Amino acid sequence: MIYNDRKAMDPAIKKDLIDKLLNNNISVSELIELRPEINEFDLSEIIQHIYDLNLEQVRKIAALAPVMAKVDALKNSQRNTRFIKKVKNNFRKHTAKHNGLKNRVVVVEGDSWFNYPILLSDVIDWISMEENMAVYSLASGGDWLMNMVSAKKYVEQLSTLQPDVFIISGGGNDLVGNRRIAAMVTHKGDSNEFENSAFAKYLYQNAANPPDKPEDFKRGTQFISKDFYALLAFFQLQYYFIINGILTGGKGKGENGKFPGIQVITQGYDYAIPSDKKIAGYNPLKWYRLFARTFLGHGGWLKTPLQLRGIYDPEDQRKIVYAMIYLFNEMMIDIGRIFSEMLGENRVFHIDSRGSVGKNGWTDELHPLPQHFKKTAAAFIHCINNPNKNGSAVIEVVKQQEGGQK
Repeated sequence: MIYNDRKAMDPAIKKDLIDKLLNNNISVSELIELRPEINEFDLSEIIQHIYDLNLEQVRKIAALAPVMAKVDALKNSQRNTRFIKKVKNNFRKHTAKHNGLKNRVVVVEGDSWFNYPILLSDVIDWISMEENMAVYSLASGGDWLMNMVSAKKYVEQLSTLQPDVFIISGGGNDLVGNRRIAAMVTHKGDSNEFENSAFAKYLYQNAANPPDKPEDFKRGTQFISKDFYALLAFFQLQYYFIINGILTGGKGKGENGKFPGIQVITQGYDYAIPSDKKIAGYNPLKWYRLFARTFLGHGGWLKTPLQLRGIYDPEDQRKIVYAMIYLFNEMMIDIGRIFSEMLGENRVFHIDSRGSVGKNGWTDELHPLPQHFKKTAAAFIHCINNPNKNGSAVIEVVKQQEGGQK
């Protein structure tokens, strides 16, 4: 593929390809053709059609609740105060005293895996504790990937701070916020939209990791509607737009980027389990589980929307989420492949958390217990300290826990 000196696509052809994406009948080659042509206006138009909403409605439901925004801002303020203090103390001039590791400036954009809204150590909190890492956070619990694209707060901070690493987590709230997952499924369990999605089949057939539960994956896809597959392709367009802008200035050539050598790290969540179960009894050491399951929407992200859609079997609910999270991670891994081929080296890395939390490792429906956030953070820390530009760009949390790297 030619990434530069390319004529703009005919608007009629672009519209036809976008229509194919929305109808879940776009081919992989057509998606590849569309990717570098997409702009912010196109992204806005696509999401309105996927959600059957106008732009004002989309913005309204995607907006952070005022209370949530204040809590996020407080946590980020504390983090960023520590960042400024650390950097002012000759941080960028020296290697860290601990093990002689290189000091790394990190900018973070993301959602609640990176900014969990209570006094609980999330992924970024653990990374920030590393002596050789100064972390500036823009993450907001509940934030949508769409908001990250439109607000572009990360662009300003990348230009100002010139970091070594940019970490991003987004997409989960776009799918499950405001019960949106209900619009991505059908209660009949007879969907064949996976077979109609050339992109989803491509991801499955070229998977970095085949599903460990193929029958669960198959059953899950039987409930998934075409809108999820359109959203999956849309996620890739958004991530491509963000990362291509960072690495190449949007021109597809690495030498044109404003941030030479920057490392981009993505993540894709673990297999969340739909549940509305409250905590029986009270364990003062795990007070946050009671708090989260009482006040932070437990059950309302996954289980209740699926029940509202007429899907009541807990196993079917679990398998639906399993299939969605599996494909989301493979889509993110494919993003890394795209840029590795474009640039001739690994600049985009993916932290694969699938299978790392387990059945009983959840604070609530979507968020791991602190010790599992810590395990995921350890994989990020390893990736930041050991960027493998010519080997694998995927670090599996499970294998990292076992002392190995894929």
